[in-house]
Amino acid sequence: MRVVFTKIAEISYGEILQFLSEVWTQREMNVFIDDVESIVTQLMEGKYRMFQKSQAGTRSALIGKKHVRMFFRKENENQINVILFFDMRQNPEKIIDLL
Repeated sequence: MRVVFTKIAEISYGEILQFLSEVWTQREMNVFIDDVESIVTQLMEGKYRMFQKSQAGTRSALIGKKHVRMFFRKENENQINVILFFDMRQNPEKIIDLL
């Protein structure tokens, strides 16, 4: 299975890494990055259904000390799109605009 990051996912991931670099240690950032890589690996292995269903067709996983939610959607039998990384300490209504 192929995992593709959308443009919004790339931007939101970069923004979160930037913020975390200001408040977390390098070790904590490495754990966060490892969490993302682990989820991507699980998705590539076809373990899509094991993650929490967020809305119709969209699933998510909590990462980074459970402060960040990674949203993804299965586009077809061969591809999963990572849609967004969202810091859960933000206004939750902002998710609607981003998704």
